[in-house]
Amino acid sequence: MVVPDGTFLLVEAGTSLRVEAPITWTLAAGSLVVNDGEITLGPEAQLDEAPGAAITGFGTERTTHDLSAPVFAADPGGLGGIITSPVPLGNTLVVRGHVPYTDYSGHSSIGRWIDFTPSTNAGLDATLAFRYDPIELNGMVETDQRLHVRATSDIWWFLPSNVNTSDRTVTTTGLDSLGLFTTFNEDLPNGIGAMASGAHFVLLGAPGEPLFLNVPANERADHIALYSSSGGLLRSFNPRWPAGVHALPIVDIAAGLYQLRVNNRHNFTIVRP
Repeated sequence: MVVPDGTFLLVEAGTSLRVEAPITWTLAAGSLVVNDGEITLGPEAQLDEAPGAAITGFGTERTTHDLSAPVFAADPGGLGGIITSPVPLGNTLVVRGHVPYTDYSGHSSIGRWIDFTPSTNAGLDATLAFRYDPIELNGMVETDQRLHVRATSDIWWFLPSNVNTSDRTVTTTGLDSLGLFTTFNEDLPNGIGAMASGAHFVLLGAPGEPLFLNVPANERADHIALYSSSGGLLRSFNPRWPAGVHALPIVDIAAGLYQLRVNNRHNFTIVRP
C-alpha cells in the first residue's frame, strides 16, 4: 500500500480511514497526506513515512497493540513512539497528532505529539525515542529540541534527552510512566498556579529546584517515600497533608534519577541534575 511521489491524499474532518490489513503503508518521498479526520491502524498495520513526507493536518492517527511482554524498541503502528521497557505494558493505545502545543509561558512545540495509554503505567523504567520529521520543526533548530511530558493543562515537565539527527529521534530514559510527549526548543519553566483544585496528585517543579506536591480534593498524602533508581528506599515520612499544594522537604541526594511514591500507589520520577 503506497502513496507515490506526486500524490495528494486528504482525510477530511469528520471522516476516518482504517487500515486493518497486515501491511506496511508507505508514504513515498514527494507524496502529501493531510489528515484532518482520524486514521486508525490495525495491530498488524505499520506506517512507513519517508523523510519530508510525514502526515500533517488537524486530525490524529491511532493504533492499539497488545504489549504483553517486555518491549524492546517497539514502535506501535510506526507512529514514531519507540518504547523499551522491562515491564509488560499490556493493551496500549497510541495516538499521534500534528497541531503544536503552547504552554502557559507562550512557548510552542513542534508539530507532532504522541500520547500513550498503557494498561500498566507505573514502575516502567522505560526508554522513549520520540521520532520527528524535519517538516514538523515549527521554526525550531533541530538540535535544540528537548523532550517534554504533559503534566496538566498547559504545564509540561522537561526530561533529560538527546537528539539524534541521523535517526531523527529525541530520546529519554528512566521513565516511570508514559503519557503525552512532544518537544520544545528549551527546558520550559514549570508553574504551580491554581493546582490545588486538580483531580490528581501532581508533582510540581523543575529539576534542581524546590518541588511541590499537589494533593487533590478529597485526598490526603499520608505517606511519602523516596527511592533510588535501583529501588532502594532512601527516605520516608508521614506528612498527612490535606488537599492543596505542599512543599516537599529538601533532601540532599546526588545527581541522578529517583522515584517518589505517594501513599504507596502514586509514582513520580525526580531528576536531580
